[in-house]
Amino acid sequence: MAVTARRTDQDQDFAIVRFLREVYDELRKVVWPTPGELWRYTMVVVATVVVLAVFIGGVDLVVGEAVKRWVYSGLTKTG
Repeated sequence: MAVTARRTDQDQDFAIVRFLREVYDELRKVVWPTPGELWRYTMVVVATVVVLAVFIGGVDLVVGEAVKRWVYSGLTKTG
């Protein structure tokens, strides 16, 4: 016959407290960025987003114009 351990509410409370203590201990080990590093990293992210937005917008414009000319090429000549 197998023996199973049943968790009580008290065991669950201790597990939550232990988990929160371990989270706190791990957060103390984190090396947080300095304000200068944070500013530099933020500018890298903003610049990357701008470059990607311009690229995606440009590709969208070119492909959209190509599709318009291809799809509507026969419709505009019926005047």
